[in-house]
Amino acid sequence: MPAFTDPTDLRKFVGGIFEKAYLDEKLGPKLTATGAVLLVSCHDPACEVVLDMPNNKVYSSVEEGGVEPNATLRMSSENANKFWQGKLNMTMALTKGTVKAEGQIMKVLKLVPSTKFLFPIYIQDLKDAGREDLIA
Repeated sequence: MPAFTDPTDLRKFVGGIFEKAYLDEKLGPKLTATGAVLLVSCHDPACEVVLDMPNNKVYSSVEEGGVEPNATLRMSSENANKFWQGKLNMTMALTKGTVKAEGQIMKVLKLVPSTKFLFPIYIQDLKDAGREDLIA
């Protein structure tokens, strides 16, 4: 399965899909209502993105946003890419330990089923950027 090779890919593609989710009339308010500031921390390569849901913001690091995450997901960049293509079951990944969660993560995980409509948008974002190499 393809994985990000450049740390900026996580911010561009995963952060980008959240920027679109914030604008969605149904999902956006649900994300805001979670009160979650989610740190997605990946390895291979090491990269992170901070999703400040109450303020509908995306940051490339905790330092950039100046916000303290209250929830963290840790995974490989390959698994982050898989998830947004609909190729990774988050519940199973958490159960198996391929994705690790910390903090107030249940607020965010309740919304996972609501994000499925974003999968084709994410894939199109990859195509539009000429990053077919990241498509499963």
